[in-house]
Amino acid sequence: MGQLDGKIALVTGAGRSVGLGIAQELAEAGASVAVNDLHPERAEGALSQINAAGGRLIAAPFDAANLEAVRAGITRVEQTLGPIDILVNNAGITEGIGMTGPFVDSDPAQWHFNIDLNLYGSMYCIRTVLPGMARRRWGRIIQISSGAGSRGVPNVSIYSAAKAGIEGLLRCVAIEMAQSGVTLNAIALGLMANTGERMGDSPMLQRVFNTIPMGRLGQPREIGACAVWLASNNAAYVTGQTIHVNGGSVHGR
Repeated sequence: MGQLDGKIALVTGAGRSVGLGIAQELAEAGASVAVNDLHPERAEGALSQINAAGGRLIAAPFDAANLEAVRAGITRVEQTLGPIDILVNNAGITEGIGMTGPFVDSDPAQWHFNIDLNLYGSMYCIRTVLPGMARRRWGRIIQISSGAGSRGVPNVSIYSAAKAGIEGLLRCVAIEMAQSGVTLNAIALGLMANTGERMGDSPMLQRVFNTIPMGRLGQPREIGACAVWLASNNAAYVTGQTIHVNGGSVHGR
């Protein structure tokens, strides 16, 4: 028997990388998993990479930063699989928008792209599934955050602000829902393998390694294992917390 047999999970931004690793671990723990991605072909392609232990897998493409798309997408998931028990808000990379660099040089017209996805997008998903979880007296909301949400990291100020904001919201809502059977927690990532893929074989990558006490980058399924624990009954007394999974590093994703 898996830890999550009979549970239904939605993972946003799960077409690749960390989201895919989370979906894989949830599925192997027995959950039925809806794999969300902005791009339908990426959501569909992820299904072939996931081994389900017993639950079902479906693709659930929609834009997590659009409230109406979130509502419609979650309705389709629940019509197909049933009510969502586990929400993992992983979507957080704004495609095609350069959001790195000093704040003093940033363009205010582009701030909202990062805030819309990392803060409002997560809020939309949480607000949509939360009433049903409360009625059923069981639910798990897991927010993928970053070390940049709680520590100063140069050149990612807007992203950092959004992650700090969603962590603050989780702490408040966790208290509001503390007697409902619904828990809300965040996993703050350190530097992950996809960071290394973007850097390639460069001197910068070695400098990144040197900042991580364990001397390596994190793997998607390590984040997935943490998500499975938070989603399980073993973590029923854990709420309003941010767990840093970062190899001992002081830097965030």
